[in-house]
Amino acid sequence: MSDTLRTTVTFIVSGFLATGFVWAGEVTHKPVRLSRGGTAEAPEVFDGRGMVIDLGVDVTDHPWKKAGDVWTSSTPLSGPEPVVAGQFTALFLDEMPITLAHDRVAERAAADKKAFCYLPPSALKPGQMGCTPDGLLYFRWPASKSPGKTRVILPPKAGISCVSICCSYITVKNVTVVHASNDGFNIHGDWVGIRLENVRALSNADEGVSAHENVQMDVDGAEIAWNGSSDGGVADVGRSITTYKNCKVHDNVGAGFKFAGQSHRVTDTVIYNQAKAFDVVKGTLFKQERIEHRE
Repeated sequence: MSDTLRTTVTFIVSGFLATGFVWAGEVTHKPVRLSRGGTAEAPEVFDGRGMVIDLGVDVTDHPWKKAGDVWTSSTPLSGPEPVVAGQFTALFLDEMPITLAHDRVAERAAADKKAFCYLPPSALKPGQMGCTPDGLLYFRWPASKSPGKTRVILPPKAGISCVSICCSYITVKNVTVVHASNDGFNIHGDWVGIRLENVRALSNADEGVSAHENVQMDVDGAEIAWNGSSDGGVADVGRSITTYKNCKVHDNVGAGFKFAGQSHRVTDTVIYNQAKAFDVVKGTLFKQERIEHRE
């Protein structure tokens, strides 16, 4: 057996669980669920060794209907609700999230207050998109991207994260997660002793990293960029306790970090191309040290 074999993980395949092998430098298109933890003295280690988890579907060659810089899919690429509440993105041009242009007036007037309504194609700004009731996607190209030179990427069906961590005392390192329809790294529950090292969470439809409930997590060395959540590239909520250091955070649709948990700390981190670096809910303990802000 090759010495590049590292570990086993649980893949989620069409709703079923199947065990598979992870090879060094592998690119996989299946989400990963990590459910076997260790102890405080001997945590389990999942070393991806450069593994890329990319859940995107390349729809560049779809027969788009083209009207100038507005493209509309010729057949449904999504259901009537391409995203869940709070997400701003359902399409990527290479790394760039294309943001959903909600018609707030129509949504407030709708009989079903949970329905999503989008601006028509003619009202879109560059880099915005919408969806018709029968699932046709449409978007306006931004000036920074050119047809013929750019991949058009559709995330998978709503609610799928690249990596779901469902255990305590585990270290996940050397993994890149891309194009999830939910989070890049998603952690729900009462887990402690979670550690992310040398990871990249890029171009996911919701957050790049998100800890919920009573999760305790430390992140050391991460690039978190181009994620499409309206909250942030990171959104740690509930009663979570998290720390981030040695990170690079940029070009996320929302803030760099959204914190609404128990306590959070960010140190030795570079933040740029963010309209807002930190969004901290009142009553949340938060500390930042040695943050470098770039234009």
